[in-house]
Amino acid sequence: MTNHTAGWTRHYDVANADLGWQYKGWPLAPGADLDSIAEAGLNLFADDFMFPVMVISHSDLMHNIEVVARFCADSGVSLAPHGKTTMSPELSHLQLEAGAWAITASTGSQARIFRAFDIPRILIAHQVVDPAAVTWMADELDAHPEVDLSCLIDSVECVDLMEAALAGRPAGRPVDGLVELGMMAGRTGCRTIEGAVRVAERIAASDRLRLVGVEGYEGILHFHGDDFSEVDEFLHRMRELTERLAAAGHFDHLDEVIVTAGGSMFPDRVVAILGSDWDIGRPVRPIIRPGGYATHDSKMYTDSGPFGVRAPMDSYPALRPALTLWSYVVSRPEPDLALLGFGKRDGSYDVDLPMPEVIRRDGKMHDVDGQLKIFELNDQHAFVRIAPGFDLRVGDQVGCGISHPCTSFDRWRALPVADDDHNIVRAVRTFF
Repeated sequence: MTNHTAGWTRHYDVANADLGWQYKGWPLAPGADLDSIAEAGLNLFADDFMFPVMVISHSDLMHNIEVVARFCADSGVSLAPHGKTTMSPELSHLQLEAGAWAITASTGSQARIFRAFDIPRILIAHQVVDPAAVTWMADELDAHPEVDLSCLIDSVECVDLMEAALAGRPAGRPVDGLVELGMMAGRTGCRTIEGAVRVAERIAASDRLRLVGVEGYEGILHFHGDDFSEVDEFLHRMRELTERLAAAGHFDHLDEVIVTAGGSMFPDRVVAILGSDWDIGRPVRPIIRPGGYATHDSKMYTDSGPFGVRAPMDSYPALRPALTLWSYVVSRPEPDLALLGFGKRDGSYDVDLPMPEVIRRDGKMHDVDGQLKIFELNDQHAFVRIAPGFDLRVGDQVGCGISHPCTSFDRWRALPVADDDHNIVRAVRTFF
């Protein structure tokens, strides 16, 4: 029998792990808890799960984690998965055990949650200007010499605010910062290399902060077919900034320089431009920060992601959709209309609506083959258009794929992880 619990070590303490009413969809199982759920012998369809239920496929999840870990090892880049997608201790530790160098957070609050999970190295891919978060970082660094925390900085004002938050405190470990390079009409980040150099100079003049590298996010840039010129131009600017800062001596205090980009959509371009051939007087650690790869999805990343698709990523297996949102057909009020018993409270809809993929009836699975399409969601209803002649009945169970996993995990406090026979082998908690 396959050991589905290997690598799922618990590294943290969580209250209310008993399986009860507080975890929607799960059966009430007195005496069972989420840590030992495999021993309860639950099956998604044979036991009393209350639908809708969002389920993670164990085999697809482990496949995705292994593929990306292997790509990073082969390419000589480090991996800092963006934990905001799942906010899950189980998944974060699986990624670390597979070789991830760190976990990425978006906010100080998220970083504090990851520290509660015993994550030792956290990269906050965000500016931290609120005093509570800045002082928490300093306190955590002083209290735990083994912990590494860093954040992004893209303005002199950001440095001023961080220093003000730390004023009056005894001198301790400096807070690490990466100067962020951005783009016009983009998100955060210095718009010019000259502006980024000025920010780096201001960090270097601080006795409470330490410059440790350069960051950028290329994932919002467009590409057309095999034309990645916009992405490449931005990554070359990141490289130029790093070289200029090194030439000016701003990294002389470091054992290694961090250079980190996004990497969900363009890991091949990040590797090609930032992954090697550095000559700046000290080692460079290139890092990618993909967020959605562990569970992937059925639309957004499947349509545009590189693994298994575009060269040279086609030498790796494609990532697999690992999330399925199961619900019942609750109504057939019109010949071409059905209502499913889930809605905006249960799955992502910010990029694409969920996509019916499979029907379960009388214990047998049937492919949808494009005959069903969700065209609207309410809070707890999904409106389905039915192709003429397609057999869909009240009481059928419908499994839907989702697009953009980042906005599905936050709807579930705990998700079941199922093997290929729908036996529940693990649980994944979330903390949003």
